[in-house]
Amino acid sequence: MHHSDDLSAGKARFSRRQVLVAGAIIVAGGLMTSALPPFALAGTTNSFTPFMQISRLLVNHQLDEAVGQRMLALLASEEADLLEKINQLLAIARTADATIVEEFFPAIPAGKLQDLAHKIIFGWYTGSLEPTRSAKTFAFEQALTWHTTQDAIAIPSYGFSGPNNWQRSNKPVLPLPQF
Repeated sequence: MHHSDDLSAGKARFSRRQVLVAGAIIVAGGLMTSALPPFALAGTTNSFTPFMQISRLLVNHQLDEAVGQRMLALLASEEADLLEKINQLLAIARTADATIVEEFFPAIPAGKLQDLAHKIIFGWYTGSLEPTRSAKTFAFEQALTWHTTQDAIAIPSYGFSGPNNWQRSNKPVLPLPQF
């Protein structure tokens, strides 16, 4: 074996090793993140059920619980006494015997409670809690704003096939010319 053969063999082994290590890291990372609960913060587990109850009253759509967990975690980090405010909103809804937002929203007093109700509605529709460029995002493709125009407008940066649909065969709208 020549010295140059040793170097090329060393490079080939090193290259394979790099690929194997990188692949192992990617697989392990995927396994670790899929095993983790979505955005579980201390103190939000007791708030989740009331949060989803008030969310379903404020927003009349099918709500994704994983998105709800992420939103609740972000709200809990920003809102003082979140569970108490959610329970106050639920009490107002129960007093009105409400099943939809229109039946109890006018009874919510202006101020912190009404601000929280607006923030929850805004969050479900936009995937963030504030209308600023620096706002933290907890949902994108699951944001309800895309559901209302789903059949007519593609989510920005995605085709009509939808996000994460790269494996599906996307057929062209018009037949391709044959040459």
